[in-house]
Amino acid sequence: MGLLKKRSSSGSTQPMVRSVSPDIELSTVMDTELVAKAYGKRDTEGKKPRTRRYNPFHRAFDSSDMETSYQKFFVRRRLETLPVMIAFSFFFDVVVLIIYYLDRAIPSRVIAISIMAICAVTNLILFSLSRYRLISDWSLTRVMPYLIWSLVCAQSFVDLGLYYQPLMPSDGAGWQVFFIFASFTMLPVPLGAMILLSTFAITVHCLMVGLLSLANKEYMAEQIGANILLYLCAIILGCVCYLVSDKQHRMAFLETNESLKTKLTIQEQAAQQEGLLLSVLPKHVADAMVMDVGKKNTGQFNRIYIRRHENVSILFADIVGFTAMSGKMTAQELVKTLNALFANFDKLAEKNNQLRIKILGDCYYCICGVPEQRIDHAVCSVQMGLDMVVAIAAVRKSTQSGVDMRVGIHTGAVLAGVMGQKRWQFDVWSTDVVLANNMESGGVPGRVHISQTTFDCLNGEFDVEPGEGDTRSDSIKQAGIKTYLIKIVKNQNKPLSTGGLDLNGHLDSVEDTDGPAMESVPENFDKIKKDEMEKENQFKDKNKTVSFEPEVEEREEQKDENQKLDEAIAERESNTKLGEKMYFLLLRFKDKAMESRFQQGKDRMSAAGISSALVVVFFVFLVQLLMLPRTAISIATFCVCFVVLSIITYVSLAPSFKKSYPSILIKLATFVERTPWARIMCATFIIALVSVTDIADVLTCVDESSDNVTNLSPRDLRCLNPHYFNYMLLLVMAVITTMFQITHIVKFLLTIIITAFYCILMNVIKPILYNRPDDFLEDSMPSTDHNEVASRIANTVQLVVVAAALIYFNSHLEVTSRLLFYWKTEAKEQKEEVGRMRVKNENLVLNIMPEHVAKHFLGSKKSEEELYAQSYTESGVMFASMPNFSDFYSEDAINNQGTECLRFLNEIISDFDDLLNEPRFKSILKIKTINSTYMAASGVFPNPEEIHYRDDMERWQHLADLVDLAFSMRNTLDTINAQSFNNFMLKIGINHGPILAGVIGATKPHYDIWGNTVNVSSRMESTGQPGKIQVVEACMNILKRYGFKFEKRGLVKVKGKGELMTYYLIGKDETVRNDMDNSIPNMVVAS
Repeated sequence: MGLLKKRSSSGSTQPMVRSVSPDIELSTVMDTELVAKAYGKRDTEGKKPRTRRYNPFHRAFDSSDMETSYQKFFVRRRLETLPVMIAFSFFFDVVVLIIYYLDRAIPSRVIAISIMAICAVTNLILFSLSRYRLISDWSLTRVMPYLIWSLVCAQSFVDLGLYYQPLMPSDGAGWQVFFIFASFTMLPVPLGAMILLSTFAITVHCLMVGLLSLANKEYMAEQIGANILLYLCAIILGCVCYLVSDKQHRMAFLETNESLKTKLTIQEQAAQQEGLLLSVLPKHVADAMVMDVGKKNTGQFNRIYIRRHENVSILFADIVGFTAMSGKMTAQELVKTLNALFANFDKLAEKNNQLRIKILGDCYYCICGVPEQRIDHAVCSVQMGLDMVVAIAAVRKSTQSGVDMRVGIHTGAVLAGVMGQKRWQFDVWSTDVVLANNMESGGVPGRVHISQTTFDCLNGEFDVEPGEGDTRSDSIKQAGIKTYLIKIVKNQNKPLSTGGLDLNGHLDSVEDTDGPAMESVPENFDKIKKDEMEKENQFKDKNKTVSFEPEVEEREEQKDENQKLDEAIAERESNTKLGEKMYFLLLRFKDKAMESRFQQGKDRMSAAGISSALVVVFFVFLVQLLMLPRTAISIATFCVCFVVLSIITYVSLAPSFKKSYPSILIKLATFVERTPWARIMCATFIIALVSVTDIADVLTCVDESSDNVTNLSPRDLRCLNPHYFNYMLLLVMAVITTMFQITHIVKFLLTIIITAFYCILMNVIKPILYNRPDDFLEDSMPSTDHNEVASRIANTVQLVVVAAALIYFNSHLEVTSRLLFYWKTEAKEQKEEVGRMRVKNENLVLNIMPEHVAKHFLGSKKSEEELYAQSYTESGVMFASMPNFSDFYSEDAINNQGTECLRFLNEIISDFDDLLNEPRFKSILKIKTINSTYMAASGVFPNPEEIHYRDDMERWQHLADLVDLAFSMRNTLDTINAQSFNNFMLKIGINHGPILAGVIGATKPHYDIWGNTVNVSSRMESTGQPGKIQVVEACMNILKRYGFKFEKRGLVKVKGKGELMTYYLIGKDETVRNDMDNSIPNMVVAS
């Protein structure tokens, strides 16, 4: 290799692969499409969309299986809020216990403290059970939510009955408002059931205050009416939160589900591709190629994937008499027989730890000790040979023919890997491989013929007898080695170790094989599909009843797919450690790019929050009309706020109803939704408006003494029922929770500002106002015990506790929102990563076999005996060899035991492969390389029956292209010779006619072509001369019309064909104009 001169490199990407567009990317699922899916309205395959009557209390996917999966997902997510609800209930108990402890005026103080303490302990137990999942999933999802709700209602009713002295109709309404809203947002209970439960709780509360109230009975109807309005508003806000949360979760589930489904599909396809890839290439070679796909080669030469292996045993096996037997078969029967026989050999190879290298004609070629070394490689190979002899005996018996198996084995070193950049096949090269081939050709039918080196590695496992191979093979005689024939197995009970690797390979020379000659291929032989088996299956159950097994299998497959998706989603939930991705307090992603994407894609549901604000303003006004003075300021404030919020709500709906809105409003609403600062400003303005409707009335209350007040008249300008301001404020804070378009930091600040302002308002600015209910009780019922803790203090504590609870819940919503976003992003990234791996695998698979053939094997699982074949009536076949490369090959130290020689051969073959990337050669398909022989075919299209030609010039254009390729290969080799100071020459043979293309061995597929056309083309190469292109007369008559010039050689004796008149191609007349564009109308070009 010292003569090898540096060649210029184009810096092309290695390995060279065909560009593939597998269409693995799914477009982003839009919100409207997701909502349509949720209601079963998605248009599929151009059909009229299926519509489902809208029912907000029973939102469901059109697919029952998807809905079931979603409900599992939604319940799991809601179970995360279950401990939060219990924690709120526990803190309520704590606050109540503190008040009970401070207030000594409670008649049954010890009993009340005991009951609330029991409730607190119960809450702690339930918290532990739900937080740490100490009970069954069924109990957690079906029993625990209702148990918690019952406990919350019970303790609020106990507090109502035991604490308030004397009881007024408005007492306890604030806690009831909060717990109603919290139940909708935190309990994993269906919406309809939650409304029924809330209605029950409202009814019980109204009955209790109606029956037990002792004070302010004069306006009981107004107070209960105001309470009901507050509860209805809380229910509406709770429904909004529930529905928006449901929509968010449905969208996130659907996007995650689609991503995971695509990922699983791609994974299955990638697994099929990888399986197909690993059936042809060893894992270490395939992995190296996958890593290199898409990488730019910065080296001087093309990448080479060859590794030297010492101490391996090489087995060649040839079917003796197969040519005679094949003469009695049709082409279908011949290929079917080969396929079945070699599929059986593949099973034996796996059993005996062999790596199948190549199938060529009727020759089978395998090796033991590659890729992983084995001590018993020789023993395994001999056992493989004996098993093959037994297997062929069964064929001999079934066919009543004289076929037999001749097996040769030699032990030594090999260089193993792939050659070139297209149509990869794992192969081995070395002088020991040549010698193993000679061991087969110099063997005896029905016997296993081994060399001395193989015998030395058997360790006496087999009895042998002299082989006398030197008397049957000149090559063995020249090598001067002693050979043996295996007699029997000495230790038949000793098991062979298992664990082989299933791959494909090559033979060293076409003329060395006595392959079957397919004299003709019937024109109607199209895509063999095991006709006999199909007929048998068609009639064997003729008398049986109709079976629905396909439908059952389809349902089972669907169940399996849904189960896989459920498991994948559940695994994603359990394995996600969001704390590592976010700052704990700020709840922001550490990755700035992800944070930016999250903010840009923040839940755009501003219409829900704004509509909630409008609802609150309306209900607040109704409550004011019932329980507070009807002043001009309150009415004007309501009108202004209601109109402004109505306008904002109308504009916010524009993106959802684009056809009904002017473009300027759509742009405005879209800008606000997609711009974080605009969303914050809009939400802050809305909360300010809602707050104004409550605060304005507080500030207009008359600051006069409430002495001698005998009833709490709603019309009194002194605002004698100020606790309703607090209750309405709770609704304002609930509105903040429904503002899904802003972050929890903004919600936190708004809640803190409003809470702090109201606390100051109650205790500093307007303490007299908030003391009036207590003053009323003391004046109107002086003989009755009163609570020692002022209602103003109790309301302040209530406001702070609710604010803290909502702040915590808002942070939980933020975490949930970010978690859903993270899952969606992660699923998309994983899908893309798997997709990229699939593209790499597909590129490699398409370099092993043509695309249309690869799709056949990737579509479904194939049996070992399944056959794929396609007949072509008008094809071209070329063999091009370098006869003097064997003289160049050397395994001395300077050539790194032959590696550098193969590197040089790889450069030559890679340059030949580069030629096939040119558009003018797109109708030509590389079949394989056999040592230094390059084999290609033309006219091998996916669907030949669909191609229609205008005339014979168009019909045989691909054959002319094949000849042009031969000349280009010769010119390329001349360039390489000039650069490397070598003198390699090509000996080329070309023929045309019918062929059969197909794959032998479905689990270890080997793509090849067969037929008389192939055999004659091979003989044209083997009987030709270096530097010449030889063709038969019929081929010459076609090609001369394309301007090619010939020199008559004369009659040449061809094995199996007699004497054929042949010609040498000597050039092309460039004056003959070729109007063809190297393509065929309406054809799909083979890869």
